[in-house]
Amino acid sequence: MSGKTLDNSWKAWVKENVERQCSPKGIVQILDKEGFRMDSIREAMGSAFPGELDFGRPQACAAGVDYRKLSKILITQSPEWAQRIETEKAQIYLIKDFMSGWECDQIIKIIDANLRPSTISGDSSDRQFRTSSTCDLSLIKNPIVAAIDQKISAALGINLTYSEGIQGQKYKVGQQFKPHTDYFDADQYAEHASVSGNRTWTFMVYLNETQKGGGTEFLNIGKTFFPEKGGAVVWNNLHSDGRPNPDTLHSGMTVEEGEKYVITKWFREKGTGPMF
Repeated sequence: MSGKTLDNSWKAWVKENVERQCSPKGIVQILDKEGFRMDSIREAMGSAFPGELDFGRPQACAAGVDYRKLSKILITQSPEWAQRIETEKAQIYLIKDFMSGWECDQIIKIIDANLRPSTISGDSSDRQFRTSSTCDLSLIKNPIVAAIDQKISAALGINLTYSEGIQGQKYKVGQQFKPHTDYFDADQYAEHASVSGNRTWTFMVYLNETQKGGGTEFLNIGKTFFPEKGGAVVWNNLHSDGRPNPDTLHSGMTVEEGEKYVITKWFREKGTGPMF
């Protein structure tokens, strides 16, 4: 039988993504692409292997949230500057030159001076799952950071009170963020989303261009976006009825040459005052 068997690192990756309720079909597609044998994949996934999982199982939504309006926010009405990616599986938009070169350079300087190891929500025995460094930009009193925060909020048309603090990430050669979703699944909700609700939109801006690698790959959609300085990738983590969308499964691909800098901001279901 041709193909590889999953080693302990990949088995831990499977366990992590099954627990995060990522798309089982997406998990199989990734492993098959990596050249693993299907019987090895089936063994690692157990009852979560496609065909043995109830894909229609509903997940809780926050009361009082207008999800349909949330799926039709300002960025979705602005084709002249926000390009929608052609797919029916998710709402994904690209914005060229969202930040100026000067803004990108200033934020990179701040990130470099305030880095810590990146973390993930939930437990993982795979130390290679996310290997970047993070800067908590929202904790730094700087007018440039504050202006970018406001600029992101205005581009979406969602109030800042319905968001998390802005973050910066740095990836060196060999660093990555394996396939994951940004929303919180049922097991994570109580710890990470009971107060502010689930993540709705993700807004990510590339601060530089990598020499090789470092793309953002949406695995179930078959789209990969490579860093363009100042360009933004923006997506809705939910369906228009509020259910988490497993087709937003994505990865920060390994940087092969150079370094990658990004900023990320996540919006939430709950906040103070009007959402829009």
